[in-house]
Amino acid sequence: MRVLDTWSGQFVEVDPEKTEFAILSHTWRKKEQTYDELKIVQARHGGPSDAEYSSPSPSRPPSPAPGPASPDPPPGFVLSEYPIWSDAKLSRKIRDACRVAREAGYRYLWIDSCCIDKTSSSELSESINSMWQWYGRAKVCFAHLADVPSGDDPRAAESTFRKSRWFTRGWTLQELIAPSAVIFLSDDWNVIGTKLTLISPLEEITGIPAEALLHTKSLDDFSVAQRLSWAARRETSRKEDRAYSLWGIFSINMPTLYGEGERAFRRLLEEIVRRVPDQSIFAWDDVYIDLERDQMLADSLKNTANLNRWRHDEHQGHFLFDCGLKDFNSGMIKCISRDDVLDRLRLSGKLPAQEYTFTPHGIRTTLPVVPLSSCLPRDILGRSSSDEPWSKWYLVILGCEHVDHPGGLLGRVCHIPPSAAGVEYLHCGCMYIVPKPNRSTGILCLFPLSPATIKRCRNDIRLKTVYISHPERTTAQSEDARRQPHKTINLVLLKATRDALRAQGYKAELRGPDEGHPTTHWLTLSKDDHTITVEYRHTLENAGWRLTIEADVTMSRRALDSAEDVEADPSSVEWMEYRSSLFPEEVVLTFAGKKPTLKLGFDWAVPSHYFLRIEVVEIVELSWLSRLLRSSRWRRPRLW
Repeated sequence: MRVLDTWSGQFVEVDPEKTEFAILSHTWRKKEQTYDELKIVQARHGGPSDAEYSSPSPSRPPSPAPGPASPDPPPGFVLSEYPIWSDAKLSRKIRDACRVAREAGYRYLWIDSCCIDKTSSSELSESINSMWQWYGRAKVCFAHLADVPSGDDPRAAESTFRKSRWFTRGWTLQELIAPSAVIFLSDDWNVIGTKLTLISPLEEITGIPAEALLHTKSLDDFSVAQRLSWAARRETSRKEDRAYSLWGIFSINMPTLYGEGERAFRRLLEEIVRRVPDQSIFAWDDVYIDLERDQMLADSLKNTANLNRWRHDEHQGHFLFDCGLKDFNSGMIKCISRDDVLDRLRLSGKLPAQEYTFTPHGIRTTLPVVPLSSCLPRDILGRSSSDEPWSKWYLVILGCEHVDHPGGLLGRVCHIPPSAAGVEYLHCGCMYIVPKPNRSTGILCLFPLSPATIKRCRNDIRLKTVYISHPERTTAQSEDARRQPHKTINLVLLKATRDALRAQGYKAELRGPDEGHPTTHWLTLSKDDHTITVEYRHTLENAGWRLTIEADVTMSRRALDSAEDVEADPSSVEWMEYRSSLFPEEVVLTFAGKKPTLKLGFDWAVPSHYFLRIEVVEIVELSWLSRLLRSSRWRRPRLW
C-alpha cells in the first residue's frame, strides 16, 4: 500500500496489516493533484525512487511506536528541514491533510487522488478492490467537507453540514461505514465532530441505521435491498463507479472494466445472487403500502374501478435484473430466512434452496408463484382494460417482507408466457390502479401478502422454473442521443413493414413533408376495394423537448360502393411527450360487414426520426343469421 509520509511528504510502501495509518475521505474537485504530478514535486526535494519506497531514508526520524504518537513532533523532527511543505506546486489539500494527520500523531496518510497510479489499470483495479479493507483498517478517517464552514451546527435542521455534497457521492458511502473512527472536518480543516458524536444527524441524512454506522451489527444483518437503498440517491462521475463503490458493502471482489457502463451494476447483482441467499435483491421499484396490516389484498382492492397490467419489457426492456441503483428506493425491505418462508407458506411440497444456474438462455431458478387472479377481488377481473389473459400473470413470492407488514411476504408482479421448448422467461410487470391509492403511486410492482392472503391462495401456489434473461445487446448509440431535443420530425416506413402490409394485400406509400406542409406526413394503404389514408401532423414545443403527433384516419371505397358509409372510430388519435417509443393506438374501421382495426405507433430510430409502426387486423363481422347459427345457445327444433 502506497502512503504519504506526513513528515517528509514522500511516498512510502507499507503493509496495511502491520502499520498504523490515517486515511482521507473527500469529494474531488475538477482538478486534483495526481500521483505523477506529486512525484514531480517530490523529486525537487530529494524524493526516493520507486525502488526505495519500502525503505524510508535513514536521515528521517524512526517509525513511531505502536499507537498514535503525541501530537507534538517527535524528537529530531524539524518541519523547516522538509521544504516540500512550502512548495507552491504542492496541492493545498495534500498539504493540509498531511498537517492534520501529523498533528493528530499519524505519520502515514493515504489519499486516493494521489496515492494510486491511475495510469496503471492493474494498480487501479487492485486499489478499488482493496479500498473497503484500507478504510476499515485505518486508525482514523478524516472526512473533509469542503463546503461546510467552521461554526456550522450539524444538528440544526437547515445546517450546511446536512446539505454537504459529501453525502451525495457514491464513494463516500463506504468511506463513512467502513472506518471505526471518522472525524469530520470543515472547509478550513477544523473539527466538526465524529461519527459517534454526530450519529443522530448522520442517520437522518443518510438513512443508514446507527447499528450499521457504528458496527454494532454486521452488514449481513441488513438485506441486500436495504444496503442498495443507502446508495440509491448517490452519484458518481463514471457510471461504472456506482457499482464498483459498493463491492466492499457486499464483500465482493471483481475485475474493473471501465467502459462497460450500466453493465457494471448487472455484474454486481449477478455476483450478489451467487454469494448471498437474499431475495430482497428482486424487491426493487414501488410497493403497495395502502394495505392495512393483516388485511387481505383482495379486500384492500375491492373498491378499485379499473386495474390494468403490462409487462415492463413492452415499455423499457425490463427483465428481473434490468434495473438501476435508483430503483432500490426503499430501505424498508427485510430479508426472511428460508425456514421462516417455509413456515409462512406451509406448502405441501418441498421448497428448494435458492439456486441460480447461469445458462445461455439466462439465469435459471425455481420460484414459488401464485396466479395474480387468485389474489384479486373476483369481480375486478372483468374490469381490467388489458387484453392479455390473466393466466400468464403471477405474483412471484419473495423471501422478504416490508417492515410495515411483518409476518407476511412480498409478491412481485410478473408475466410468464408459456414456452413449448420449456424455456419460460420471467418478465417484470406492473399494475395500474384506478383510482390511485392514497399512500402509494398508481403504478405498482410489489404487493405485501399478509398471512390471510397467503392462506386464501395457498392451494394455488406452485413452484415454477423460470429464466431471468441476459440483457439485450446495447446499441452503439448512447442513451444521451435519446434525450436530445427535436429539431423536426421525420417519419420512416421500413421495408419490413411494407412487406408485412403487402402480404395482406395493401400497397403502402408514405410521402411528405413538403414546402407547404413542413409538419405533415401522409400514409396511404391501398387495397382492391378500399384505400386507408392516415395524415400525421406533429408539433414541437418547449424548444423541441415536447412532441405531439396527431393522426387523422379516413377511408374511401371504390365508386361502385360509394353510397355505403365508412366509419372510423375514433377518427383521430394523438401521442404526446418525448419517449423512445410511442405505443400503438387503435382505430376501428367499419364497412360492408368488415371491421378492420388499424394499429398505429412509432419506434425511435435516431434523433428526430421515428419508424412507423402499422398493423391491420381484419375481422369479418358475421350476419345476424350466421351469428345465430354459430351460437351454442341455439338448437334447430326437432320436426318429429
